[in-house]
Amino acid sequence: MKTGTDLSLVVLLVALVPVLAEAAPTSLNQIPTPDLIPFHQLQLQLANGNMEVSGDASVWHQPQVEPQTQFGLPWRMEAGLDVVPSNPQQDYRPVLNLKWSPLEESYRIPAGAVGITQVGPNFTPDYYFVLSKTLNYDQIAYQKFRAHHRNIKLRGIRLVAGAQVNSRDAWNALVGTDIEVNDHFIVQADWISGARNSVSLGGVLVINQHDSVQAALLRGNDQDRLSGVILQLNHTFDVLSPLEW
Repeated sequence: MKTGTDLSLVVLLVALVPVLAEAAPTSLNQIPTPDLIPFHQLQLQLANGNMEVSGDASVWHQPQVEPQTQFGLPWRMEAGLDVVPSNPQQDYRPVLNLKWSPLEESYRIPAGAVGITQVGPNFTPDYYFVLSKTLNYDQIAYQKFRAHHRNIKLRGIRLVAGAQVNSRDAWNALVGTDIEVNDHFIVQADWISGARNSVSLGGVLVINQHDSVQAALLRGNDQDRLSGVILQLNHTFDVLSPLEW
């Protein structure tokens, strides 16, 4: 039986996020997760706003680069400011997002977050809540507790589920997963219900503790073909030490 001190140490070890993971985005390909940008850290992102892959309106003919930011706040919160096309598509406008993650993952309790996106002129906000649970949480915690056993490093396998209220006052289910393959690559897949939404498969290449690249392929729920592609470049740094590497 573990003592109280032992259990506290296990919880502390599990809470220590690998440094390289800080460069990865705090979402899956399409849906948010309870992950947060650490306090004082800023993530700069460049994403393709046009995800269509076929026809004259495809990303190859009409690329749309969207600058995005996420900033870690105190009280387990993060906020973001994106510049995205409105109507017409060339009319770029600022939109805000905010996430609060009151639940930290433990042996029995999943991590959880609520948030709001698309807060800005000519946009209707979306609201969401998500929960996530690491399937092999106990094994990872036990391995980290037995620090001298380093022959095999277990990797996290996580499920994410939730719901969002979209701009048309309709509920959509959110389901996804991410699998840590190694220190530099994470496989991601997710799905949003509704005819206008998609299922995705992709991943994140973590280059170092500051930089990562996220890419994914999309298939529309009402389409029988590859319908979209996601590409996003991320750079994360501490605003108090912006030049520290």
